Amino acid sequence: MNKFSEYYKSEKELINNKLKEFNNNLVKEDNSIIKENLELLANLNSDGKLIRGTLVNLGYYLLKDDKDYSNSLSLAYELFQTAILVHDDIIDNDSKRRGKDTIHYATYNKYKEYSNNDDELKTLGNSVALCMGDYGLYLASNIIIEAYRNNNNLAKVLTYFNDTVLKTIKGELLDVVLPFSSRHQLVSDNKLEDNIMNIYKLKTAYYTIIGPLSVGMILAGSSEEKLEDITNFGKLVGIAFQIQDDILGIYSETMGKIKGSDIKEFKQTILYSYTCNSKYKNELLKYYGKSLTDENITQVKNIFIDSGAYKYANDTMNRMYDESLNILNNIEWIKEDKKELLRGFVEYLRSRNK
Repeated sequence: MNKFSEYYKSEKELINNKLKEFNNNLVKEDNSIIKENLELLANLNSDGKLIRGTLVNLGYYLLKDDKDYSNSLSLAYELFQTAILVHDDIIDNDSKRRGKDTIHYATYNKYKEYSNNDDELKTLGNSVALCMGDYGLYLASNIIIEAYRNNNNLAKVLTYFNDTVLKTIKGELLDVVLPFSSRHQLVSDNKLEDNIMNIYKLKTAYYTIIGPLSVGMILAGSSEEKLEDITNFGKLVGIAFQIQDDILGIYSETMGKIKGSDIKEFKQTILYSYTCNSKYKNELLKYYGKSLTDENITQVKNIFIDSGAYKYANDTMNRMYDESLNILNNIEWIKEDKKELLRGFVEYLRSRNK
């Protein structure tokens, strides 16, 4: 794991410097209204974990050693992530992202001294955020085109990159609609886990693991067979990562989320779906989807343990992490020193507590 940690630290510093340079150039605009809002996007497009940009560079490095060539692609992927998060913040009505005001919330606060109409201010904030999120998505594509217009793999890179965006949006759509459908019993309990696993695959595995690794590999001229190997590896890693995230969202004291937010938001997880197929369902529904006291949150934690959901989720997560390592060990075309980086990445994820 130490080798990956060192690699991640080095790549993170490099990408962060590239982002700072990019963000400074982003706000060079004559029109004051446009400039002010581009500054909001630039401000949000920093201080992230940069794990996806790191994986873009790692994907390229699996096949080629000229590391710096993929930096613009990693920059574009990080901007894509920021843009998607701007939209995600509107959906979740979040006021904070990366320790800063979200764009819709910052806009609301900026103009509230000029209007007492709350609906007008919220509409303005959401509209500005939608524009900035859209701007970021298309700007990410422009970065790729400008950097690699002479690369023979450009069309394949853009096609895959855009397909990853589409998969992420599909996953987000499921994530938005499924809680409503579940709450109002529009989907049966025994179909919940299939839908949840589909969200995990589309919104996490492709967006966070498979997408960045694969698009870096495509830039390096990867074959379809090699991409399939990484897809099989990354799908298991991504789903395990999301299961772990959902466990930590309930049980971790250092997650960085509002305490009990997953419960309040009626978040669909395999903890929830497993419990809904047990005798503990009605007990869980007394609390799920509601604002809770610390005592209530403890009761939900105990329900997940008593129903067997916690053990089931934890076992599934570890099984998938283990299976991903078995797949990795059997991939012959990845050199051993680079396999070591991917193994370290898996263990880095598995060992996290937030």
